[in-house]
Amino acid sequence: MRGKTAGWMLFLGSLLLLSFAATTRYSKTADLALICGRMTLLVAVSVLVVRERWKNYRNSGIRYNSKPDVPATALQRVRRWYYAER
Repeated sequence: MRGKTAGWMLFLGSLLLLSFAATTRYSKTADLALICGRMTLLVAVSVLVVRERWKNYRNSGIRYNSKPDVPATALQRVRRWYYAER
């Protein structure tokens, strides 16, 4: 439930920034905030993807979740959160 609340808060915050972009006084600030937010997310996901591929390249013969005590990687946790898997 906490994950859904955080997602809705991010969505509503984005709508608030977009509404500020509609006014002339705050439009440049809102545009800058949205651009910075998008670029931050893009860099974070890119770093996670490169990190996972690097791990996969170095350990090409080893499966990560073959043992039950091996923790999930960051992208696997994000996937489970996004699709609400358990």
